[in-house]
Amino acid sequence: MQDNDKEIRVYVEKEKKKKEYTKKIKINFNSFLSLVSYIGIGCISVALLLTLIFKGDTNLSSAFKTVGQVIAYIICIILAYTWVKSHKQVGWIVCYVIFVVTIVVLFILTI
Repeated sequence: MQDNDKEIRVYVEKEKKKKEYTKKIKINFNSFLSLVSYIGIGCISVALLLTLIFKGDTNLSSAFKTVGQVIAYIICIILAYTWVKSHKQVGWIVCYVIFVVTIVVLFILTI
């Protein structure tokens, strides 16, 4: 009976470690995503400010604007992927792929 209790304890301790590890990964991913979002809004605000200061579209402001847009698109694509991953119906996956390909192709064509 004691051997069985030890096995159960070991199993429970391993499961606790797995949960702690996944919490750390989730927190790190959220922190990273928040940092990237912060950089993205910073780039967009600098682009808008430069456009206002120079009264028109300059190369510098358009560079900041492009970087901000790319970051915003990437964040949206990542967050949409996590949602699609939890809803595993084929329709959601197909639409997600079509949306992402459309965004990437049209963004590259407009640069």
